[in-house]
Amino acid sequence: MLTAFKGLISACHVAIFVYGFLLQRNDRELSNLNAIGFSIYCSRGAALCLAFDMTLIMLPVCRKLLSYISRIIFALLNVGQGTISEGSHSNMTDYHKYLAYHIPVFLTIHVLGHCVNFYRLEQLGRGSAMSYHFGTWAGVTGYWMILLLGIMFVTAHRTIRKRNYEVFWYTHHLAILVMVFYAFHGYGCFVKTNDGQCRGYDSWRYVVLASLIYLAERILRAIESNRLIALSSAVAHPGGAIELNFKLPSMQYRPGQHIYLNIPQLSKYEWHPFTITSSPIEQFISLDIRQDGDWTIELGRTLGYGPETPRLEQAQVVRDRSLLPLIRIDGPYGGPKEDVLTFDHAVLIGTGNGITTFSGILRHIWFRHQETQSSRLKTLNLYWVSRDANKLDWFRSLFSMEKSMELFRTGLIRIHIYFTPRKSARNPSFKLDSSAQRHKVVASANPFQPPQIDTTVQGRYSNDDDEYEEDEELLSPRDRPTGSNTTISLTSIPSHSSDSPPKISGVNEEALERSVDNMEQGDAIIGPNNIHLGRPDFASIFEAMKDKILRNSASSGQIRIGVFYCGSPVLGSTLAQECRRFSNSRIRFVFSEE
Repeated sequence: MLTAFKGLISACHVAIFVYGFLLQRNDRELSNLNAIGFSIYCSRGAALCLAFDMTLIMLPVCRKLLSYISRIIFALLNVGQGTISEGSHSNMTDYHKYLAYHIPVFLTIHVLGHCVNFYRLEQLGRGSAMSYHFGTWAGVTGYWMILLLGIMFVTAHRTIRKRNYEVFWYTHHLAILVMVFYAFHGYGCFVKTNDGQCRGYDSWRYVVLASLIYLAERILRAIESNRLIALSSAVAHPGGAIELNFKLPSMQYRPGQHIYLNIPQLSKYEWHPFTITSSPIEQFISLDIRQDGDWTIELGRTLGYGPETPRLEQAQVVRDRSLLPLIRIDGPYGGPKEDVLTFDHAVLIGTGNGITTFSGILRHIWFRHQETQSSRLKTLNLYWVSRDANKLDWFRSLFSMEKSMELFRTGLIRIHIYFTPRKSARNPSFKLDSSAQRHKVVASANPFQPPQIDTTVQGRYSNDDDEYEEDEELLSPRDRPTGSNTTISLTSIPSHSSDSPPKISGVNEEALERSVDNMEQGDAIIGPNNIHLGRPDFASIFEAMKDKILRNSASSGQIRIGVFYCGSPVLGSTLAQECRRFSNSRIRFVFSEE
């Protein structure tokens, strides 16, 4: 869906630029202005593209209005929401960002074009270039917009957004000033006909209309989410995760949806999206929150379990109810994922924090299983990929319900965890050597062949590619571990004679060792055999899955495998291609991206 959107938007930009270019060049009433030449055509074409972007840029983030519109469409088409998904947070954000990527491109063309235009006007004796730059409405408002947009783009970078979300959130509201300056940008009437008539695009009208729609969205959100809600309980989990539980009978949600959370005690205006990790069948609503950023860390400290708190060995309920803050909720949003149950087999793939999307789904499956509700689902494979071994405890807390162990024992659900270490600049590959290691797991590329315990084989994982971006843990099939098997150690390397034992690039060995110790205490859900090192080879995984299912199936009809993904768009494109490649008349891989 995102790929089609990108293609459509890019084609629209090309068409709009060409249209604006030709419209300016062929207008005989603008012959005096067109004496400037090629640069005026380019600046006008780019201006029309910017008008297109500024009009649409806010619409994808009008989540409340889009949710209402989608419900109306569902009702008119008599289609269930599980069949056609509402726009999820990640999808809508991707649309918003892709539109935003075009702004600096056409802004550069527009600004450089006008720099040449002002220089040419000075040569033609129509005033100094500096007077056009800093003495006109177009020049002054234009430079203010460049400054504000520059701040917004810098603070929207992934690094800043991840480390200090609050800076990103507040500076992004500079868009309000940008829209005000844009509305007055053409007030000075730079583009005039030969007889002095204004000949602008009047694009400010569309931008003002879009701004009013967004304003209505914010007012609607404020009205509907103004209610303060008391938390029923809060639980601190090993690994630093915080679980919030509350009751809100009026909120109807479905598995896989998310809400926006505001805690006035922490920040009156900040809203953060979190996936609902409970099942609609339960009596309460749960959110699992990792302490990863200023706001979430402050939440942990408010509850008495901040990063400085000694590591917990088991989950702790916050006993002091006076510590529980009041919250506000906006939502739910996003497409429900309960259609996982409509497939013969399901594959859930999450990278990083994207795995939280599927926690509520597994809980929902368990409750349906308890109520003996019929489901055609025969197997469900869950794949989680992360670069941070410290997240393993958090992951275990998401899927640590004792009730769910029954599903794992029956083989209905299988979990596969992959750690993808960063490449070291000095040593692009790493090795694990020790005769005293307690655990070594040979992780086969084929998940249907169980990993084997080995105590002698040396492990190696090579990575010849460049450093990957933070949320792009998985890429194309070419980025695979060398060899058919990868041997990994789940314990730290024993101390050597030096004071500083060797470290594995990108792998937190202590975190892995600690997690293995926890597994040895009888964790039936996640054990050493579930953990692999390196990127999963989904081509081999899908091929093995296809062969096994067809070999064991007596059905004459087409078998449907649902592949649900939440994470980096780069891997999403690869998975979509693999699903198409392995589908045929007997078996079909149906891909869905959150």
